[in-house]
Amino acid sequence: MTEPPRHTHALLILAGMIWGTSFVAGKLGVDSTDPYLFSAMRSLVSAISILPIFFLIKFDYSLFRSKAVWGIAFLNAAGLLLQNVGLTGTSASNTVLLVDINVVIVAVLASLILKERLNRRIVIGLVMGMTGVALIATRGDPSNLGGGTFMGDLLVFLAGVAWAFYIVFTTRELKKGYSLLCFTSAMILLTSVFAVPIGVIGTQDWSVDAGGVALALYTGVFCTTIAFLMYNIGLRALGATTTSIILLVEMVFGLIFSVLLLGERPDLWTVIGGSMILMAIAVISFKGLERARMRKRLGEVQ
Repeated sequence: MTEPPRHTHALLILAGMIWGTSFVAGKLGVDSTDPYLFSAMRSLVSAISILPIFFLIKFDYSLFRSKAVWGIAFLNAAGLLLQNVGLTGTSASNTVLLVDINVVIVAVLASLILKERLNRRIVIGLVMGMTGVALIATRGDPSNLGGGTFMGDLLVFLAGVAWAFYIVFTTRELKKGYSLLCFTSAMILLTSVFAVPIGVIGTQDWSVDAGGVALALYTGVFCTTIAFLMYNIGLRALGATTTSIILLVEMVFGLIFSVLLLGERPDLWTVIGGSMILMAIAVISFKGLERARMRKRLGEVQ
């Protein structure tokens, strides 16, 4: 078995760092711009930025006939909209934790959809991770359900679920041998087919300032087009579980930027719940890395 090039890991780490900034950029964006409008603007910018690819390479237009690719694009659009709407009702640091729980969900979905083995560690990680999510969402008191930041927390958590399905289904499709550049370009363009109309229909306030435009440009070009190109390279080379582990740098940088740039200070329940999520990810991550090393050894023997 051929070992993936070292630059693949570097690209994934860089993608994770860029996505770490997207939580702060998204929070600032929806604070000044209607979240639906901001989602539409970001998606439109990313679609425009990817258009040159269709003229610079021999594009595989059969991708647009794939129901799976359309489904993946819908999941990406759903994640984008849910996160941006949810950010209006919760903090960027909560969003980082509740979105990145998808690392745990990916491991479960990989067992169900990609037929990877479901083991005790995955079950333990799932229970720990979901407990952490519940603590963050309820602040340790079930009576908080429906109040405070609960709805915002719920929406960003659902965004993480949507992206977990995105990761697993993208992994399965990339195994069919599609060109990475073609697949990513098609996915970004088709995402805008869903996100822009839904965003326009949902918009209630059409006022946009220069800051909102700048943030839409940054998140559209860097956090969507460039980051997704780097991410999909790693996804095909390393697989769903290992890739999601490396992208934990997204959580680290997201939390750091939330504290440094937004001045957020997580409360006690967020710290406890976040710690449980990190432990859950660690439990699953070590197993994922163990499987990756085992596959490498088997490849060397063969």
